[in-house]
Amino acid sequence: MQLRISLAAATLLTSMAVQAEDYVSVQYLQYNESNNRTAVSAPSIMLNKDFGTDYTLNVNFVADAVSGASETFYDASSGASAFSRGIGVNASDVEYGNVEYEDTRLAGGATLITRFDNRDELTVGLNYSAESDFYSTEGSLEYMHWLTSSKNNSLSFGLSYQSNEVLVHCDGLGSCDASSGASEAMTNDAINAQVSYFQNINSQSYAKVAFFYIGDSGYLTNPYSNIVRNYNGVTADIVNENRPDSRTAYGLSLKYANAITSNFSAHIGYRYYTDDWDIDSHTIDTDFYYEPNSDWLLKFGLRYYMQSEANFYSAKEDYFTNEEFASSDMRLGKFNAITYKTDVEYKISEDWSANLGINYYDQSEGLDATYLITGITYKF
Repeated sequence: MQLRISLAAATLLTSMAVQAEDYVSVQYLQYNESNNRTAVSAPSIMLNKDFGTDYTLNVNFVADAVSGASETFYDASSGASAFSRGIGVNASDVEYGNVEYEDTRLAGGATLITRFDNRDELTVGLNYSAESDFYSTEGSLEYMHWLTSSKNNSLSFGLSYQSNEVLVHCDGLGSCDASSGASEAMTNDAINAQVSYFQNINSQSYAKVAFFYIGDSGYLTNPYSNIVRNYNGVTADIVNENRPDSRTAYGLSLKYANAITSNFSAHIGYRYYTDDWDIDSHTIDTDFYYEPNSDWLLKFGLRYYMQSEANFYSAKEDYFTNEEFASSDMRLGKFNAITYKTDVEYKISEDWSANLGINYYDQSEGLDATYLITGITYKF
């Protein structure tokens, strides 16, 4: 089901600021898209534990309940299903609309930070996620090296590898080998590498720059997204989309933070992304923190995103012929979006705190979404 979610739930499960102390945090996410599309309910729990000054363990678990409807082409004579496909379908039966789905996802992860005598840090991570039709395992390493004894600047090197298995429905139209059964397991993997530089400018501000590489290979097609080929006004073919079996991406990110006053700070970030599918994107992210007193922390901000379309994308008003690669998935199209972010944290006591965040996502192609994040944290 992960491939059908308009916004990956992982991007929405933003946790509270990282704390250098022991705590347990229980959070709840409710995400809803406009027009009765995707809805996600996701409770999660996170445990952070320091073992002396040299080791920190973080463990997290989340359970997603996903339901709603996803837009795609389908053969209306066969019912509104992502698998209602066919060759020579009557043109009047070609429909573009919502097909319903529901699924659950269980995911967990752990990271261990080790600090050496020179206070350099090695972070080792492992994550696993399972849905009815998607399974993912990821391992990661990051090494942070202090460049000076004053600990004012550092270099970090990160590497992760993700292995995924996708269960693809065999429809007899070439999506997979139908002789193997009702579905076939396809695989893909992703390698992410990043190098970053951190600099404390002064006691009130810092800057960070990072360069990243992403390499995807294997089955990258969305098995629930259909396209229309050979539409002539009388008949048409409704088949599964087809994407290249590899994608290479590069980019950079910049971040600057400044404590403007003793109780007000600003964090500004920029990210540029480009890949060999001809998708270029720009992200500007701003967060502002205000502490009216020792018990309250108020956060608000804006995130602006824009991207170009993939070289094999056509909007739903257009049809394909014999192109090898083709998709009408709007996530590969040209659009821009803005997210309005608000969050409040309240310190109930020395040990307990609560948080509530409400965010609104507005996309140029007509997709709107709201998501609420609330929870409680116990320090021990």
